[in-house]
Amino acid sequence: MPLRLHIDTDCGVDDALALAMLARSPDAVEIASVSAVFGNTYVDQAAANARGVLRLAGCGAEVYIGAGAGLARRRVERMRPAHGVDGLNGAGFSQRWKLPELDHGHGVSLLAYCARRKLTGLFLGPLTNLAQGLLEDPGAFRGWRPTVMAGAFAVKGMAAGGADFNSWSDAEALARVLGAGVMPRLVPLDVTSRVTLTLEAMAAGATACGTPLSARLNRAIGPYAAFHRQAWGIEGCHPHDVVAAVSLIAPELYTFEPARLRVNIDGAAMGRLQRVDGEPNAEVCVAVQAPAVEALILERLFCAAEVARRQA
Repeated sequence: MPLRLHIDTDCGVDDALALAMLARSPDAVEIASVSAVFGNTYVDQAAANARGVLRLAGCGAEVYIGAGAGLARRRVERMRPAHGVDGLNGAGFSQRWKLPELDHGHGVSLLAYCARRKLTGLFLGPLTNLAQGLLEDPGAFRGWRPTVMAGAFAVKGMAAGGADFNSWSDAEALARVLGAGVMPRLVPLDVTSRVTLTLEAMAAGATACGTPLSARLNRAIGPYAAFHRQAWGIEGCHPHDVVAAVSLIAPELYTFEPARLRVNIDGAAMGRLQRVDGEPNAEVCVAVQAPAVEALILERLFCAAEVARRQA
């Protein structure tokens, strides 16, 4: 039976790849709802991108506009070099569709509803929406185990002080989640940076697949890969959010271990996570079978089986 998902995203390039892959995996997951958050781009644009990707992938899940800034209301970075102003390096989607707001109508109870109904949570951006939901109905989230793309332990992230961008963008939100009885399953940069997609593989997949969505994603990934070349010296890119998403489809390819985590909420190391003594408040992914994950991403993202059937 497919996992029913609620996805929270700041829909930049790797988020879009993750959404497309999941929408093209109906045998494994069903996307029930999506909420947008600030991060890789403005929250309204993130919502438009998420909706656009899902619709082109044939998914009709509702997309909600969530938090436009972190709990501390710090100034939001308006342009990220890997994602561009619109989150998809010029391939972003129009905001002409009026989308519902997370705190109107459903209110933050939407996330509480998802947790109470035991939907699987996947959080690909700052944890602001989840942290606000905890204020409204903390009991709903006790024991929930959402998968979260966050953390940089032995590796250095690109945010100030070496944190990963999601944790740095709203360290207060992550601290609230870690202290509230939620048991997040963190997939950190230490693991996601072991998986690499080459531009050649992406271009070949997009051409073989031949869909407007695949072509659009392939356009967005060029500057994203250029940033990786400059920042990490690699050819291709680390699809961080996609790696986190694959852990839901193929958990046997990942190894998690319990840990007690604390996040710095101020100073030069803001957003950096540390392992500390005490009862575990999270699980952390410590190993991944990278070649198998890379192959699965390309197969699912570009519907390799369907492409092969059409070419036969």
